[in-house]
Amino acid sequence: MNKSRDERAVTPAVGIVLMVAITVVLAGVIGVFAFGIVDDLGEKPTFAALELTFEEEPASKPDYAEFRWELELTNKGGETVDADEIVVHLDHGDQRVTGTLNRSLRPGETVELTVVHNNQAGDTIPSDLNCTDVNVACRLAGDEDNYPDDDQVRLQMIHEPSESILYRETIGISGEYGIFNGNPSDIDITDETLTFA
Repeated sequence: MNKSRDERAVTPAVGIVLMVAITVVLAGVIGVFAFGIVDDLGEKPTFAALELTFEEEPASKPDYAEFRWELELTNKGGETVDADEIVVHLDHGDQRVTGTLNRSLRPGETVELTVVHNNQAGDTIPSDLNCTDVNVACRLAGDEDNYPDDDQVRLQMIHEPSESILYRETIGISGEYGIFNGNPSDIDITDETLTFA
């Protein structure tokens, strides 16, 4: 009888040990999962002071040189934005101009991208701009078949590491012209990736 009682007494002790072990394992798994979520949240951007603006100077034929779209990216304050963190897309119809940074953007700094129109003769570029500048997109202005019918553009700013959209807006435009939407054999104009400068 004594032997039987001793063996039965082991069962509750084993049960308690197993319950403690399972609790410890579950706590560890939940802890790892919770810390993983916190780490993921920490990777998301905190650029509350990053401001993106769009302005249009409309024009109509033959005053192509008056037309321009200006994009400004300003770091109003807070932390410095690394060059590889931000990308900006300006879409008109199925055409896109992409803006990237080639250096960090410190608080208080502003950088720009400009889209202007260039006729076939190439003589309508504003005198203060050059098509070879890294932050200037020279697009063709001309007849209505050369650009999308959309009378709006979509502007997006994306945080690359987290793929978060920091800013998205659809903006009405004059509709006179827009980003070039054709490919005449004598003019080489494609979607462009530019550098804010």
